[in-house]
Amino acid sequence: MSGPSTREPTSQPFAPLDGTLAASLERAARLAATALRAPAAVLALVGDDRRCFVGGVEPPDWLAHDPGLLFRSGVCDRALDDGTPVIVDDTKEGKQLGPNVGAFAVVPLAADDGHPIGIFCVVDAVPREWSASDIAVLTEHAAAAATDLALRRRLARRERVERRQRHEALHDALTGLPNRLLFMERLDRAARRSERRTGSFAVVLLDLDNFRVVNDSLGHTAGDELLVAVARRLSACSRAEDTVARLGGDEFAFLLERIDSPADAARVAERALESLASAIDISGYEVFTSASFGIALSDNGSTRPEFLLRSADLAMGRAKAAGRARFAVFDPAMHADALERLRLETDLRRAVEKQSFELHYQPIIALADGRIVGFEALVRWRHADRGLIAPATFIGVAESTGLIVSLGAWVLTEACRQLRMWHEMFPERPPLTMAVNVSVRQLVRADFVQVVAGALQQHKVDPAWLHLELTESVLIEQPEVAIERLRSLKSLGVQVHLDDFGMGYSSLGVLDRLPLNAVKIDRTFVSAMDREQRFAQLVRTIHALAEHIGLQVIAEGVSTEAHLTALRALGCTYGQGYLFSPAVDASAVRTMLETDRRW
Repeated sequence: MSGPSTREPTSQPFAPLDGTLAASLERAARLAATALRAPAAVLALVGDDRRCFVGGVEPPDWLAHDPGLLFRSGVCDRALDDGTPVIVDDTKEGKQLGPNVGAFAVVPLAADDGHPIGIFCVVDAVPREWSASDIAVLTEHAAAAATDLALRRRLARRERVERRQRHEALHDALTGLPNRLLFMERLDRAARRSERRTGSFAVVLLDLDNFRVVNDSLGHTAGDELLVAVARRLSACSRAEDTVARLGGDEFAFLLERIDSPADAARVAERALESLASAIDISGYEVFTSASFGIALSDNGSTRPEFLLRSADLAMGRAKAAGRARFAVFDPAMHADALERLRLETDLRRAVEKQSFELHYQPIIALADGRIVGFEALVRWRHADRGLIAPATFIGVAESTGLIVSLGAWVLTEACRQLRMWHEMFPERPPLTMAVNVSVRQLVRADFVQVVAGALQQHKVDPAWLHLELTESVLIEQPEVAIERLRSLKSLGVQVHLDDFGMGYSSLGVLDRLPLNAVKIDRTFVSAMDREQRFAQLVRTIHALAEHIGLQVIAEGVSTEAHLTALRALGCTYGQGYLFSPAVDASAVRTMLETDRRW
């Protein structure tokens, strides 16, 4: 007897087979045994699906316990190698296959392409002469079994492909978490369930704080690693019945089903915050991240999925505004605020199109003689229903929507026009200057220097009379681009002033990096210098530092005679504030200049 064949089947499945397919192959063996009036038939598969399927009224015991005998005998190998039947009428007391086998016939099973996939064998307990019609019947049964096997395998492959495609369609390829589509399906089911019976659920939405910094500094591959690590940590914070999904980018969400109180949702957010607080190793670097969370509860208004997600998003925005690395729970007031912001944004877009703005001007005073030397242009919005709106109400919206670019260009042009008019109206005065605030979003645009040059040229304004004011935020977003723009502006002859000096993150470093002409001491320090000695000392220090490196100093927030006296004693060159005048319209400025008002 030869050694074990590599085609030898086992009584247990080597690879998973569909239960319906296994039952079908056993039925094929039983039908073949019945058709040939034999006590047993066996269908044996080779390859990855090595398994035997036995049918008949009296199968030999060894077929159930050691089906490998079929192949170790070498007889079945011949049938597979030659592709032709092997017929044995008398096994000489059954020694070829095993006890209680007097005769057998074997035909190969072939796939559609002719590749051998197994054998179909019928056995009899006594010697028997197999007729041509017997072999033809066995061959027909083998062909039918092969066809059934191929058909069911094709169907199984299609089902596997469809399952895989559905899984891929509903899961994030990077993290393996459910994606937005699957999350919304489950959220919709949770909402419909809550309508039928009591019980609450919650949506917790989050995105990572400053994720862009990782992408920009370590690259997108490191950013992907961070997202995968965050996904693992978030999954560890959820319960088995909850869903953790990646909705896109660095935005994730929890669907918390069957919660007893808002505190349950808050605890999940707290666990997630704590989990994200520890360092994550990304390509050998220790990376720290945090997230802002927004929580929306099903029993706090509408349970419609899109409304819940919107509510969670509003709450997340509130958490970010409050300082990040925290969570906020939605309340209806947030929705009212969002609607108000939407109305404001819509009205602001129309206002920018129609140029429904006007400039007011606050004088800047030479402290030595109290005379007006220039003005700061401050925009006001002339709203049809709400009247004159101060910039604090709408500048933030203009910044976030990008409308600040168009609005800023209008302010710049209008300020230059008005300055030229004053120069022509009061030729006997030394030329007045005009300070205009500039947003970082304006500054980093490639055409900003051309916009400034165009406004100066259009209204025949000397560049030295235009002072552009910016804050230290210029060094946070695209610092190199911003610094290059400022150098170009200074080459043009425009003066660059640093506004709100002392309130930023890098005040001393910024003096060295930016091409400046002057600094404006923030009103917070100036207005308190007569109440607290430390603020007075701070103003003296800033003034001394600026003078030491050759910068002019303008003190903002001068509101009392005491402020003016202290600043004059200090030798501060310029002042601005309510002591002199609030921002006023052009006609009021004309009156000031006509009377040569001094302080």
